[in-house]
Amino acid sequence: MAASVATAQTPGYILQQNQQQLQPLVSPKPAAMAGTAAAAAPQAASKASGRVPHLGLLLPLDSPQLKEAAQVVKAGFDAAAAANTDSGVQISVASLTDDAQVQAGYQQLLADGANFIVGPLTRQGAANLAAESKLPTLVLNSLEKAPPAGSKVWSLSLAVETEAPQVVRLLQDDGRQQPVLLYNSEALSQRLRQAFAEAWPARGGKALRELDVSNPDAGQLNAALESSDAVILALDSKEAAATRALLPAKLPAYAVSLVNTQQAPAIMQGVRFVDMPWFLMPDHPETRGIARPGNNLTRATERLYALGVDAYRLAVALAGSKNPQLIKLGGATGDLHLGKGWQVQRDLPSSVLGATQ
Repeated sequence: MAASVATAQTPGYILQQNQQQLQPLVSPKPAAMAGTAAAAAPQAASKASGRVPHLGLLLPLDSPQLKEAAQVVKAGFDAAAAANTDSGVQISVASLTDDAQVQAGYQQLLADGANFIVGPLTRQGAANLAAESKLPTLVLNSLEKAPPAGSKVWSLSLAVETEAPQVVRLLQDDGRQQPVLLYNSEALSQRLRQAFAEAWPARGGKALRELDVSNPDAGQLNAALESSDAVILALDSKEAAATRALLPAKLPAYAVSLVNTQQAPAIMQGVRFVDMPWFLMPDHPETRGIARPGNNLTRATERLYALGVDAYRLAVALAGSKNPQLIKLGGATGDLHLGKGWQVQRDLPSSVLGATQ
């Protein structure tokens, strides 16, 4: 069966899906604070530059709300570091309690000798650091505002809105011309609605037709579907399944990775979606040597582990590159490359719920 998935928005959102409190993950070879760790796949770039990266990892490991999420990210980071043995990359760690400590943590990493910063994890923390960092930095959340001119700050984010253009591409590759977007009043659905509304015309389509299914009306739904050749489920996994049950079984349905849950209900079989290679391509040649998490995580939480894996690998590549725009990295969270701005682009594979992997 297809791998089940839920998608990452914020660390807190992801952790709500776990049935019990996580235990600290143990990596195969944890990177000690200010110690030497092994490099991941992009080690050639750092060797070519003649400069050994010293990564400063800035995470809310002491936060009451986010420490478990931070532990999962760090475990993925450590696993990527342990996957190779000849890089000499150094890693220092600064633990945060909240976003107010970002500057102090940054100064600690400077004192430890870090020359490249990774983190923090929250959107506000990322914004705070992006505005102040004088070192090359990879923040682990979305930046709504451009970093200061001349700074070397990049953003690696798992925000589900970034998947909308790729689902649109999937629709158009399949020849769908008149999809209807189904959404509800929840904040997550509203963000997806906006992302799809922008992505569809950006690829040459007319304005996307939309229908609010917060309180489904059979008449309105049937009218919307009369001339539609597909539906886009801009909903979380539970709402998507409930809405899919109201639709004709043969009507093609598309969604982001939210629908790919641990146990996708039978009604969702046949839905096309995009998701990270960590789940859809477990034998990816660039990441198959990296240890999987030891804890029994939900797929949603394991996304944070994959984020940690790519945070390490991309940071090593960026730290050692004289031309970051040329970096192309087959990652756990997607095929990674830099866009025109500061956002790291993640190209995702697609799959079908219920299909054999």
